[in-house]
Formats: sequence, structure tokens, C-alpha cells
Amino acid sequence: MSKRVVLAGAGGFGRGVYSWLESSKNHLARERISEIVFIDDRVGLSKGELPWLSTISEYSPMPYDEVLCCLGSPPLRRKVSLDLAGRGARFHTFIDDRATIGARVTVGDGVVICPGVVVSADVTISSHVHINFNCSVGHDVKIGHNSTLSPAVNVMGDVIIEDSVFLGGSATILPRLKVGSHATIGAGAVVTAQVPRHDTVVGNPARRLVR
Repeated sequence: MSKRVVLAGAGGFGRGVYSWLESSKNHLARERISEIVFIDDRVGLSKGELPWLSTISEYSPMPYDEVLCCLGSPPLRRKVSLDLAGRGARFHTFIDDRATIGARVTVGDGVVICPGVVVSADVTISSHVHINFNCSVGHDVKIGHNSTLSPAVNVMGDVIIEDSVFLGGSATILPRLKVGSHATIGAGAVVTAQVPRHDTVVGNPARRLVR
């Protein structure tokens, strides 16, 4: 049976995922995807070029639907995905045809892995993780639920990234470190030490941002 992929969120990331899905012919064929649509609270999208279905709040999952939550904010993505799951939604996992995935990699529901990503061996990627284009993920890395790797992030081997972490573009995490849940890593930061939960770190070497 063919399926419809429903993208929750039509911001920049969602529109990128839409174009990457459309061009990933092997994924489309393997998953038997016949249609890709958006749900988004900006009703005006229905008048544009994007295939808008409904608002997120009004969406009722159909048996042939699989949802991808394309909201960039980890806390918002968690909230919306939990709400949709409560309505009976099933979640799609998208690995772009141009990504390279190593051996013994575990990928959860609702994950998006974009073009140019390289994932090494023995990696665990939990549900609703976004790995944006041109990221690299080293061996034995664990990435927690709802975390975001922005473009060109480099996560080296044996790193643990806990739930709802946001890594800014081109950030680097050195080997054998842990980034605590809900932490934020600034764009271009080089993380050389453990990052506690809820901390924000910036710079090279990364230091806690004092507000």
C-alpha cells in the first residue's frame, strides 16, 4: 500500500526536507510514497505552491499517513510530536539517498538525515533527531531524542548527546565527551569539555555563555 508523508512545519527546514524527499528516488520507491503534503498553522500556505493539507491542530491522521516533524526547535518538536502521537500518528524516517550510513547504525522513528551526511559505525540515533546537510557523526556516538545537528556539525567518536540538544552550524564536539540534555552549542563552537544540562556554550574552545 502506498503512503502519504505529512510534513509538520513549512519553515525553511520543512521546505528543504520536501525538496530532498522529492529528489530521493530510491527512498520514494522503497517506502512506496505517493504524496508529500504539509500541515502548518499558516493557513495562507494553501494558496501558494506548497501542497498544504491543514493546520497542525486540525490534522487527523489517516491510516496511510506517516508524519515527519520538521520544526527546528527541539522543545517545540517534542511537544508537537507527542501531541500527534496522541492522535494516533505514525512517524516516517527519512534518510536521504545521498547520505552515507555505516554498519550497525540504529535510527529511530521520525528521524531526518539530510544530503551529504556521513554516519560512522555503531551509532544510535534516537527518535525525532534532525541531522542537517554535510554533518559527520563518528563511531559509537549516541544522539538523544529531539536533538538537532545544524549544517556541517562534526561529532567525533564516543560522544553522547542527550535529549533536546541544539548544535549550531559547524560546531565540533571532540571525542568521548557528553553534552547534557537541553544544552545549546553555538555556531562554530569547538567543545573540548563536558557540557552540563541546559548550558549554552560558544567559542573555541567553547565556554559557558554568561547572561
